[in-house]
Amino acid sequence: MHKGGRKTAMEYKEFEGKSVDEAIVAAMRSFRVSFEELDIQVLAEGTKGLFGLGSKMAKIKARLATGDDEDVLENIEELAVETTAEEAPRTSAVVEAPRQVLEEMHVVLVEILKRMNMDSEVKLRDDGVLEIVGDGSGLLIGKHGQTLDALQFILNRIANKNREEPVHVSIDTEKYRERHIEHLQSIALKMGEKARRTGRSVSLEKMNPYDRRIIHLALKNEAGINTKSIGEGVFKKVVIVPRKSSR
Repeated sequence: MHKGGRKTAMEYKEFEGKSVDEAIVAAMRSFRVSFEELDIQVLAEGTKGLFGLGSKMAKIKARLATGDDEDVLENIEELAVETTAEEAPRTSAVVEAPRQVLEEMHVVLVEILKRMNMDSEVKLRDDGVLEIVGDGSGLLIGKHGQTLDALQFILNRIANKNREEPVHVSIDTEKYRERHIEHLQSIALKMGEKARRTGRSVSLEKMNPYDRRIIHLALKNEAGINTKSIGEGVFKKVVIVPRKSSR
Protein backbone atom coordinates (compact mmCIF):
# COMPACT_ATOMS: atom_id res chain seq x y z
CA MET A 1 0.00 0.00 0.00
CA HIS A 2 1.12 3.55 -0.58
CA LYS A 3 2.34 5.62 2.33
CA GLY A 4 0.34 8.60 3.37
CA GLY A 5 -3.10 7.11 2.70
CA ARG A 6 -5.06 6.69 -0.47
CA LYS A 7 -4.15 8.22 -3.76
CA THR A 8 -6.10 11.22 -4.90
CA ALA A 9 -8.41 10.48 -7.80
CA MET A 10 -7.30 11.98 -11.08
CA GLU A 11 -8.91 12.51 -14.46
CA TYR A 12 -9.08 9.65 -16.93
CA LYS A 13 -6.92 9.72 -20.06
CA GLU A 14 -7.94 7.95 -23.26
CA PHE A 15 -5.69 5.50 -25.09
CA GLU A 16 -6.11 3.69 -28.39
CA GLY A 17 -4.63 0.59 -29.98
CA LYS A 18 -5.39 -2.11 -32.50
CA SER A 19 -6.63 -4.17 -29.53
CA VAL A 20 -7.62 -3.50 -25.91
CA ASP A 21 -4.37 -5.11 -24.76
CA GLU A 22 -2.32 -2.77 -26.95
CA ALA A 23 -4.18 0.21 -25.50
CA ILE A 24 -3.48 -1.07 -21.97
CA VAL A 25 0.24 -1.29 -22.72
CA ALA A 26 0.12 2.32 -23.95
CA ALA A 27 -1.51 3.36 -20.67
CA MET A 28 1.10 1.48 -18.63
CA ARG A 29 3.86 3.29 -20.52
CA SER A 30 2.20 6.68 -20.14
CA PHE A 31 1.65 6.42 -16.38
CA ARG A 32 4.87 4.43 -15.82
CA VAL A 33 3.10 1.96 -13.55
CA SER A 34 2.11 -1.72 -13.61
CA PHE A 35 -1.31 -2.92 -14.73
CA GLU A 36 -2.69 -3.38 -11.23
CA GLU A 37 -2.04 0.28 -10.39
CA LEU A 38 -4.42 1.46 -13.11
CA ASP A 39 -8.17 1.96 -13.11
CA ILE A 40 -9.17 0.94 -16.64
CA GLN A 41 -12.48 1.18 -18.47
CA VAL A 42 -12.94 -0.25 -21.96
CA LEU A 43 -14.74 2.20 -24.23
CA ALA A 44 -14.57 0.21 -27.48
CA GLU A 45 -13.20 -3.15 -28.58
CA GLY A 46 -11.01 -3.11 -31.67
CA THR A 47 -12.60 -4.60 -34.78
CA LYS A 48 -11.12 -5.75 -38.07
CA GLY A 49 -12.89 -4.66 -41.20
CA LEU A 50 -13.37 -6.83 -44.27
CA PHE A 51 -10.09 -6.94 -46.25
CA GLY A 52 -8.69 -4.42 -43.80
CA LEU A 53 -11.36 -1.84 -44.63
CA GLY A 54 -13.54 -0.21 -41.98
CA SER A 55 -11.46 -1.43 -39.06
CA LYS A 56 -11.90 0.35 -35.73
CA MET A 57 -9.31 1.01 -33.05
CA ALA A 58 -9.82 -0.26 -29.53
CA LYS A 59 -10.23 2.56 -27.03
CA ILE A 60 -9.90 2.63 -23.24
CA LYS A 61 -9.73 5.30 -20.58
CA ALA A 62 -7.37 4.93 -17.65
CA ARG A 63 -6.16 6.70 -14.55
CA LEU A 64 -4.08 5.81 -11.52
CA ALA A 65 -6.12 3.55 -9.26
CA THR A 66 -7.25 4.95 -5.92
CA GLY A 67 -7.63 2.95 -2.72
CA ASP A 68 -11.23 2.21 -3.72
CA ASP A 69 -10.50 0.78 -7.15
CA GLU A 70 -10.93 -2.89 -6.26
CA ASP A 71 -12.33 -3.68 -9.72
CA VAL A 72 -8.82 -3.45 -11.22
CA LEU A 73 -7.57 -6.20 -8.94
CA GLU A 74 -10.69 -8.28 -9.53
CA ASN A 75 -10.06 -8.17 -13.27
CA ILE A 76 -6.58 -9.58 -12.72
CA GLU A 77 -7.93 -12.47 -10.66
CA GLU A 78 -10.65 -13.28 -13.18
CA LEU A 79 -8.24 -13.35 -16.09
CA ALA A 80 -5.18 -14.86 -14.38
CA VAL A 81 -5.30 -18.48 -15.49
CA GLU A 82 -2.96 -19.92 -12.87
CA THR A 83 -4.90 -20.46 -9.62
CA THR A 84 -4.76 -22.74 -6.63
CA ALA A 85 -6.55 -26.05 -6.74
CA GLU A 86 -8.98 -24.90 -4.04
CA GLU A 87 -9.85 -21.73 -6.01
CA ALA A 88 -9.90 -23.04 -9.59
CA PRO A 89 -13.20 -24.00 -11.22
CA ARG A 90 -13.59 -27.78 -11.23
CA THR A 91 -14.68 -27.82 -14.85
CA SER A 92 -11.81 -25.89 -16.43
CA ALA A 93 -8.39 -27.23 -15.51
CA VAL A 94 -5.53 -25.02 -16.60
CA VAL A 95 -2.83 -26.68 -18.68
CA GLU A 96 0.52 -25.50 -19.97
CA ALA A 97 0.24 -23.90 -23.37
CA PRO A 98 1.05 -26.12 -26.37
CA ARG A 99 4.04 -25.31 -28.59
CA GLN A 100 1.93 -23.60 -31.25
CA VAL A 101 0.41 -21.19 -28.71
CA LEU A 102 3.84 -20.48 -27.21
CA GLU A 103 5.24 -19.62 -30.63
CA GLU A 104 2.29 -17.29 -31.29
CA MET A 105 2.76 -15.60 -27.90
CA HIS A 106 6.47 -15.28 -28.61
CA VAL A 107 5.61 -13.06 -31.58
CA VAL A 108 3.10 -11.07 -29.50
CA LEU A 109 5.57 -10.49 -26.64
CA VAL A 110 8.25 -9.29 -29.05
CA GLU A 111 5.78 -6.77 -30.46
CA ILE A 112 4.72 -5.57 -27.00
CA LEU A 113 8.34 -4.99 -25.96
CA LYS A 114 9.00 -3.16 -29.21
CA ARG A 115 6.10 -0.80 -28.50
CA MET A 116 7.49 -0.26 -24.99
CA ASN A 117 10.81 0.78 -26.59
CA MET A 118 12.57 -2.07 -24.80
CA ASP A 119 15.67 -3.31 -26.59
CA SER A 120 15.20 -6.90 -25.49
CA GLU A 121 15.17 -10.32 -27.10
CA VAL A 122 12.66 -13.09 -26.35
CA LYS A 123 13.71 -16.73 -26.25
CA LEU A 124 11.40 -19.74 -26.02
CA ARG A 125 13.10 -22.05 -23.52
CA ASP A 126 12.92 -25.83 -23.60
CA ASP A 127 10.71 -25.78 -20.49
CA GLY A 128 8.10 -23.67 -22.33
CA VAL A 129 8.92 -20.35 -20.63
CA LEU A 130 9.25 -17.17 -22.69
CA GLU A 131 12.44 -15.57 -21.42
CA ILE A 132 13.18 -11.86 -21.97
CA VAL A 133 16.90 -11.26 -22.50
CA GLY A 134 18.62 -7.88 -22.78
CA ASP A 135 20.45 -5.12 -20.93
CA GLY A 136 17.22 -3.48 -19.80
CA SER A 137 15.29 -6.65 -19.02
CA GLY A 138 15.70 -6.13 -15.27
CA LEU A 139 13.50 -3.04 -15.51
CA LEU A 140 10.66 -5.30 -16.64
CA ILE A 141 10.54 -7.06 -13.28
CA GLY A 142 9.19 -4.03 -11.41
CA LYS A 143 8.49 -3.80 -7.70
CA HIS A 144 7.84 -7.30 -6.36
CA GLY A 145 7.56 -8.52 -9.95
CA GLN A 146 4.47 -6.42 -10.68
CA THR A 147 5.55 -5.32 -14.17
CA LEU A 148 6.46 -8.87 -15.16
CA ASP A 149 3.13 -10.09 -13.75
CA ALA A 150 1.28 -7.44 -15.77
CA LEU A 151 2.98 -8.52 -19.00
CA GLN A 152 2.23 -12.14 -18.23
CA PHE A 153 -1.39 -11.26 -17.49
CA ILE A 154 -1.77 -9.49 -20.85
CA LEU A 155 -0.11 -12.37 -22.70
CA ASN A 156 -2.40 -14.93 -21.05
CA ARG A 157 -5.43 -12.84 -21.84
CA ILE A 158 -4.46 -12.83 -25.50
CA ALA A 159 -3.59 -16.55 -25.48
CA ASN A 160 -6.93 -17.53 -23.93
CA LYS A 161 -9.14 -15.32 -26.07
CA ASN A 162 -11.91 -17.52 -27.52
CA ARG A 163 -10.44 -20.68 -25.94
CA GLU A 164 -12.82 -23.03 -24.11
CA GLU A 165 -10.01 -24.71 -22.17
CA PRO A 166 -7.62 -22.18 -20.60
CA VAL A 167 -3.86 -22.54 -21.01
CA HIS A 168 -1.06 -20.85 -19.12
CA VAL A 169 1.91 -18.99 -20.59
CA SER A 170 4.84 -18.10 -18.34
CA ILE A 171 7.34 -15.31 -18.98
CA ASP A 172 10.56 -14.66 -17.10
CA THR A 173 13.63 -12.43 -17.17
CA GLU A 174 16.99 -12.75 -15.43
CA LYS A 175 15.66 -15.93 -13.77
CA TYR A 176 13.39 -13.84 -11.53
CA ARG A 177 10.62 -16.45 -11.46
CA GLU A 178 13.06 -19.21 -10.54
CA ARG A 179 14.53 -17.21 -7.65
CA HIS A 180 11.08 -16.07 -6.54
CA ILE A 181 9.68 -19.60 -6.53
CA GLU A 182 12.66 -20.92 -4.54
CA HIS A 183 12.20 -18.08 -2.02
CA LEU A 184 8.50 -18.82 -1.54
CA GLN A 185 9.10 -22.55 -1.27
CA SER A 186 11.70 -21.92 1.44
CA ILE A 187 9.26 -19.72 3.38
CA ALA A 188 6.49 -22.32 2.99
CA LEU A 189 8.61 -25.14 4.38
CA LYS A 190 9.88 -23.06 7.33
CA MET A 191 6.40 -21.85 8.27
CA GLY A 192 4.97 -25.33 7.75
CA GLU A 193 7.50 -26.73 10.20
CA LYS A 194 6.63 -23.95 12.68
CA ALA A 195 2.92 -24.78 12.47
CA ARG A 196 3.66 -28.47 12.97
CA ARG A 197 6.03 -27.83 15.90
CA THR A 198 3.86 -25.34 17.79
CA GLY A 199 0.49 -26.87 16.94
CA ARG A 200 -0.76 -23.41 15.98
CA SER A 201 -1.87 -22.01 12.65
CA VAL A 202 0.57 -19.74 10.83
CA SER A 203 -0.70 -16.91 8.65
CA LEU A 204 1.45 -15.59 5.78
CA GLU A 205 1.23 -12.12 4.23
CA LYS A 206 -1.33 -11.41 1.52
CA MET A 207 -0.34 -12.83 -1.85
CA ASN A 208 -1.57 -12.90 -5.42
CA PRO A 209 -2.98 -16.14 -6.92
CA TYR A 210 0.36 -17.10 -8.51
CA ASP A 211 2.28 -16.90 -5.24
CA ARG A 212 -0.45 -18.64 -3.24
CA ARG A 213 -0.36 -21.54 -5.66
CA ILE A 214 3.38 -21.96 -5.06
CA ILE A 215 2.81 -22.09 -1.29
CA HIS A 216 -0.04 -24.60 -1.62
CA LEU A 217 1.97 -26.89 -3.89
CA ALA A 218 5.10 -26.67 -1.72
CA LEU A 219 3.14 -27.97 1.29
CA LYS A 220 0.75 -30.28 -0.53
CA ASN A 221 2.51 -33.48 0.54
CA GLU A 222 3.84 -32.29 3.89
CA ALA A 223 2.60 -34.45 6.76
CA GLY A 224 0.52 -32.99 9.56
CA ILE A 225 -0.52 -29.70 7.94
CA ASN A 226 -3.12 -28.29 5.57
CA THR A 227 -3.21 -24.95 3.76
CA LYS A 228 -6.08 -22.66 2.87
CA SER A 229 -6.56 -19.17 1.50
CA ILE A 230 -8.65 -16.65 3.40
CA GLY A 231 -9.83 -13.16 2.54
CA GLU A 232 -11.60 -11.42 -0.32
CA GLY A 233 -10.40 -10.01 -3.60
CA VAL A 234 -7.23 -10.92 -5.45
CA PHE A 235 -4.77 -10.68 -2.58
CA LYS A 236 -5.46 -13.28 0.12
CA LYS A 237 -3.56 -14.74 3.02
CA VAL A 238 -2.38 -18.34 3.04
CA VAL A 239 -2.95 -19.98 6.42
CA ILE A 240 -1.00 -23.11 7.34
CA VAL A 241 -3.10 -25.21 9.71
CA PRO A 242 -1.86 -28.13 11.87
CA ARG A 243 -3.93 -31.12 10.73
CA LYS A 244 -5.01 -32.09 14.24
CA SER A 245 -6.80 -28.71 14.59
CA SER A 246 -8.10 -28.40 11.01
CA ARG A 247 -11.80 -28.75 10.38
